[in-house]
Amino acid sequence: MTWRHSYSAAIVMFASAIETDMRRSFALVYNARAGIALPRRLDGVVGHLREYGCDVFQLAARTAAEATDRVAEAAARGICDAVIAAGGDGTFRAVAAGAAGTHLPVGLIPLGTGNVLAHEVAMSKNVRTIANVLVRGPVIGAQAGLVNGAPFFLMVGAGFDARVVAGLDYASKRAFGRAAYMMPVLRTLRRGPERFDVSVDGEAYQASWVIVTRASHFGGSFKLTRDTCVGVDHLIAVVIDARTRLELIVAALALPLGRLLDSATRPSFVRTMTARKVEIGRLSGAAVEVDGDVAGSTPVVITSEGPVVRLIVPERYVADVSNRHANHVHS
Repeated sequence: MTWRHSYSAAIVMFASAIETDMRRSFALVYNARAGIALPRRLDGVVGHLREYGCDVFQLAARTAAEATDRVAEAAARGICDAVIAAGGDGTFRAVAAGAAGTHLPVGLIPLGTGNVLAHEVAMSKNVRTIANVLVRGPVIGAQAGLVNGAPFFLMVGAGFDARVVAGLDYASKRAFGRAAYMMPVLRTLRRGPERFDVSVDGEAYQASWVIVTRASHFGGSFKLTRDTCVGVDHLIAVVIDARTRLELIVAALALPLGRLLDSATRPSFVRTMTARKVEIGRLSGAAVEVDGDVAGSTPVVITSEGPVVRLIVPERYVADVSNRHANHVHS
């Protein structure tokens, strides 16, 4: 598929995306373990929805797999106008996996620690604004990628960041939020890089950290790339071949400093490229995380052609995604 073909398809999608009628019935999937508990935000949004005359009911689920099944069932039965993922990026993945490929839109109440998706679509923290987006916000098509056949909607990480996530204490994460990552980051840096093999569209590389992403953000508010965003139909692979502890520290600092965004400031051992198929760890093992959650280890095969979820976003984000498509057509 060419960029021009993708852009033309996107124009059709966005031309029919704006919802003019209020959504009045919402199924809610709430992850009470997501990051720092923010019950007031959840209660505030639900309160405003009910002030607007909306019906909000919970889909009880004990696991991510159960949440996916419950959402798929709700979509098949047509029992609501939209489903809300109240939690972090892992909660959204579980909900979106159930709704993907159906007409059921998915909205977001960000309650997690990193909330990459909330930063990606510029979702406000104001409860009334969130409620207004859920009721009247436009819908875009956000295509998933596939990792070993399972959908993901933000990113897959292998190596350094996955080792950090694997070393995270979730009780600390719930109590301290992003500060809880400090100790696992320091421990992982102390151990130094662990290199593994990676193939991007048939080209072979070595790496100690790989991020395959549909999102422009990483770890919350950090900007990783300008070359994609949620709602744009291609993947970006960031391949980091840090061979020493110092180079790994340089890469870890380059991300929050925004130095990975441009080739002029990117460390020489970092490559950024578009990707359709990425294979990681066929010969040597590496830890893996998917949308911020521990996901075992390699080998993994990541492809760009996953199902599409209908995502409710703030209106200004539609213009942002359209601009991203236009920039690729003319680049």
